[in-house]
Amino acid sequence: MKRAALFSLSGVLLLAFGLRVIAIETRALWYDEAFAVLFSEKGVSAMLYGTLTPVNGSAADVHPLLYYALLGGWMHFAGESPLAVRLLSVLFSLITLCILYALVRDVFDQQTAIAALLITTIAPFAVQYAQEARMYSLLGLLLTLATWCYVRGSRGISAKRAGVGWWIGFAVCAGLSMYTQQLAAFYLIAIGTAALLSRRRALIIRVSMAAGGALLIYLSWLLQLPSQLGKLRAYWIDKPGLAQLLLTARSFAFVEMDVSSAFALIVSLLAVVLISTFLIYRAVPILRRPNRDRDGLALLLWLSAVPIGAMWLVSQWQPMYLNRALFPSALMAYAAVGWLFTRARLPAVIRGVLLIAGAASVISGLFAFYSWNTFPRAPFDRADAYVDQYSIDGIGAQIIHANKITALSMIYYDRQLPQHYVRDTPGSGTDTLALPTQQVLGLPADVCISAAANGAARLWYVIFDRQPISDLPWLDAHYQRESVMSFNDLLIYGFDQPDALAKAATCSQ
Repeated sequence: MKRAALFSLSGVLLLAFGLRVIAIETRALWYDEAFAVLFSEKGVSAMLYGTLTPVNGSAADVHPLLYYALLGGWMHFAGESPLAVRLLSVLFSLITLCILYALVRDVFDQQTAIAALLITTIAPFAVQYAQEARMYSLLGLLLTLATWCYVRGSRGISAKRAGVGWWIGFAVCAGLSMYTQQLAAFYLIAIGTAALLSRRRALIIRVSMAAGGALLIYLSWLLQLPSQLGKLRAYWIDKPGLAQLLLTARSFAFVEMDVSSAFALIVSLLAVVLISTFLIYRAVPILRRPNRDRDGLALLLWLSAVPIGAMWLVSQWQPMYLNRALFPSALMAYAAVGWLFTRARLPAVIRGVLLIAGAASVISGLFAFYSWNTFPRAPFDRADAYVDQYSIDGIGAQIIHANKITALSMIYYDRQLPQHYVRDTPGSGTDTLALPTQQVLGLPADVCISAAANGAARLWYVIFDRQPISDLPWLDAHYQRESVMSFNDLLIYGFDQPDALAKAATCSQ
């Protein structure tokens, strides 16, 4: 690598690290992250019980355990602070950037690789999942590496070199990606169909053999897949409409969150429409005739679009559509946009317009992400400090959460406070934390508000303002409401002076 290229690569990676550690410790862990930490610390055998134990004919949870196992090992050495648990995802992200650079350099050239690297570095969606203590940064790493192995292995065939190591690498990455997030299957299917459409017999044979190796690696968990799919049938995910495809593209250009700002919504959608339009416009003639860019660009566009369409189609039968599970496709889309800016021969004026639109989307997206402190990412650490500070000395102060969404985050920040939560409605789409998982966490849900209150002399009731308030009438009927404190859209009600019925109440009451 030339000195100038090494300098550029180092500079972009330094920028990437900087963007990925902004507010990494000050932004509170939300439910999914808190669950990951509390679950991972229990060890592999406990996690297996909390995931695979049958509940009503289905597995207790839907996720495989590779990320949780890695996080558990990481926490053993790094600790469990927000900075520590999120740094693992940052590390995965930085490695992914290096692999993406190598992939795009092999497919196109060094200039395009730097452009793709820079776009991915500043993309708010990529920053979001590089900074989250969940499995999606690892998923992006494994599938980007699988893609690079596929490209290198394919080129070995063309050059009549064995390249066995690349196909072994592809098989290992593919198998491990399925242990990370089983929706990786849609991306892997896209790679397989790309090989089939190439009509290259040698490539199809090698991809088939590598796929067989990946299945062998995944086999032990594959046997559990039917029961985990059974859990999905009662999950919270809705069937996606056509608008979801546009929302996914907007997430790639912005960040995956509800947009309250009309300006941010307009800017992100405008960037998506403009960049997508010109990308398609310039790509079509390239794909129609033999040239140096055709195969590489076709692969990037295929891997950007096909997993999205396949997941959308399957979700019409069994909803499982998740934008964050499409993160690897976003990485391929960023690489394709890198081609647009460096090799598509856009007029300077058009390139300038696209740069302005993209920059506006990036800036507004990063600002929205770094300042996000509402549902489901409220300042739970401050809420814990509040209830701890205002507890009455000598009197038991019970903390009751409307459900698990607020409970696990606040329990993560203060293990000493007496915290309880009311279970989700059994069989509902939000009833995702099964009893075996609760047992592993050591956090069993209470069956109703009166059981959670347990006649406590003083209690705090925690709820997001968008959640149903069905428990408040019972609390108001049997306790004296003393206060209400808001932490953005997180509300904490203070109650004391229970009546006799509250002290003796059961769930039937």
